[in-house]
Amino acid sequence: MKLEATGKSVEIAIQNGLLECGMKREDVEVQVIEQGGLFKKAKVVLIWGEPKEEQKVEENSTEIENGEIKDTKTENLEEKKEETIEEPKVEEKPKRIVDSSRLQARGIEFLTGLAQIVDKTATVSCEAKENELSFSIKGENVGKLIGYHGENMQAIQMLLSGLKLRAERPIRMFVDIDGYKQNKNQAIIDLANKVAEQAIKIERNIHLDPMSAYDRRIVHTTLQDRDDVTTESTGEGEKRHVVVKPIFKK
Repeated sequence: MKLEATGKSVEIAIQNGLLECGMKREDVEVQVIEQGGLFKKAKVVLIWGEPKEEQKVEENSTEIENGEIKDTKTENLEEKKEETIEEPKVEEKPKRIVDSSRLQARGIEFLTGLAQIVDKTATVSCEAKENELSFSIKGENVGKLIGYHGENMQAIQMLLSGLKLRAERPIRMFVDIDGYKQNKNQAIIDLANKVAEQAIKIERNIHLDPMSAYDRRIVHTTLQDRDDVTTESTGEGEKRHVVVKPIFKK
């Protein structure tokens, strides 16, 4: 399968794509379409789940020598068997295991050092759930870390995600600064429910404005248990958005 994603940088575009498809970084192949720049976003394509191309079996070939038909394929295989040299097996190094409690401590240490650059009184807390760590940064001046439409916060989360390499199980890590993400998430939830009611009322599909992969997931999750509407992501790149569709009962 393939998914196109965009972002301010190549790494942010990759993270946006991973959020949308729910895959891990090591399970996808990344093709960079556009590197991006000052006035242009980066574009990548994530590919996963495609079987490797099987090696084609050579067709039998024959040739006539001194009036006799010879199977050249069989001879070539015999020659290759004689030339094959068994390579010594290399033992794989065991992966370093990082448990969630240690990952939580490292995340708090990293974020605290970063936050106290702009606010010496900043504090960091973490709420641990199954396969998920949610970090929260509080302080008087930490709002400087949020950036325009949360772009700086998104970059910080990407750096934080680098700490979970070789964890013993998939762990999602999120960062909120001064309640910005919590408030934004609640606004998206309220919007999703409001649009769902409107779609049912007018009996028509409603297209939301383009959103990031993370925000689209909130809409899908908010409405997934309803039996009167369904949702679908459509569009490419920066124009990708959610469509809320009413379900007409017979």
